[in-house]
This record gives sequence, structure tokens and C-alpha cells, in this order.
Amino acid sequence: MTEKKAIAESLIICNINNNMARKTTLVILLLIACVLPLAAVEDSAAVDPAVVDPATDTRAKRPVLGFGITGAVAVTDEPVGAGYPAGFFTPKAQAVGALSALLDVPLVYSFSLGIGFQLQGVAASNPAGGWTYPAHWGGGFRLSMGYGFELSEPSAALQVRLGTSAGGSANFHLQTFTTLFMFYPGIFLEPYLELDNPKREKRSIAVVLPIEYAFRRDYKFHGSIGIGIVRRYTLQ
Repeated sequence: MTEKKAIAESLIICNINNNMARKTTLVILLLIACVLPLAAVEDSAAVDPAVVDPATDTRAKRPVLGFGITGAVAVTDEPVGAGYPAGFFTPKAQAVGALSALLDVPLVYSFSLGIGFQLQGVAASNPAGGWTYPAHWGGGFRLSMGYGFELSEPSAALQVRLGTSAGGSANFHLQTFTTLFMFYPGIFLEPYLELDNPKREKRSIAVVLPIEYAFRRDYKFHGSIGIGIVRRYTLQ
């Protein structure tokens, strides 16, 4: 009887986590859909790009503060430890949502140093087979090195910049419905496409494609790939 009750409670929790995953994914997609069109909006009261002198425009040499939202899909495979039968647990997907803040400090040439913080939420996997990879949430500190280059002419009405950043992270998470805290390091690669309308001074928007791998001691594999939007502000 106790075993049946435990199974029933486990299925209820899986159901709750599944609903959370669907809602989280929908909210992230809606936010991205709302933010993306901002890249094309023109500010008629701002500076004409024709009068911007590339030789005296130092925006690229100033620190840039970015705020982003990301939606991703993580794949988790086979827990590690005593009591887990080999080959029983198969890879499953988990929905991931993240809010981030990043300060990019320019270095030499087109390189930059990134220092940031990210709030993350990972929804539980589906309960197929009577088991699930649990949900967890928390935050992480990130350090990265970036490089970017211009794809458009200096006089173009829309400046397009292509680049990427790579680095590491230190993450602290709490497993949902438990008091289990965990720490794990990670590495990431984040290509981006930045759109900068010169009429909108000191503001730009970037589409990012983060690819991450977490060094989890409790799983054989935990990695993710996603898409996000970053709003960037050039500091004085």
C-alpha cells in the first residue's frame, strides 16, 4: 500500500512539473516574440546615421551592459550512482528558461571580456516510463571572452555585427520539492548576431544561440542549446 501511494505521489509531481515546463516554454516564446520587433523600430528624434563619423564613434570601445532572456532545450542522460540500473534510464529533454545580465568590457582589437550573472530554471522531463529527471532552479556566475566583427558598411542604415563568446560558469541550484542544493561548473559557446540602428543611440539588440554543457556529477550528460534576445546598452 505504501509503495502504491509513493508511485501515485510521484506521478502527481511529474504531472505538475510537466505543466510547469509547458507554461515556462510558452512564456519564453511570447516574450521573445514581443522583444524581437524592437530591432526594427526607428527613433525619429535621434541622430542621423549619415552624420556619424566612424573615426570618432567610440561606442565600440566603451563597456556594454546587456540584459537577456533565453529559452533552451536540455538533454539529460542516465543518473550516476548506486541503485541506478545500467541502461534503464534513457535520454530525455527538459525545458530551460534563463534571465541574464552581462557586462562586456572592451579589450584590444575586437575582443571583449564578459562578466555576468544568470538566473536559470530547468523544468522536469516528461514522466514516460514511470520516471522523470527532476526540475531544478538557481543562479550562476559567468566569465567569458568575446570577439565580433562588422558585416555592414559604416554608413549603412542598419549596422550588423556577427560574433561569438566562449567561457565558463559556476552554478548553484536547488532541486524542486526538495532541500537538495547542488553546485556544478559549466562551459558555453554563444554565437550572436547584433543589430544596431544608429538612429537609436547607445542601444542595440542581439539574437544569441547559446550552447552549454554542464559538468554534473549526478548525470552522465547534461547539455543544452537554445535561442535568446539580449538588449544591449552602451555605457558612458
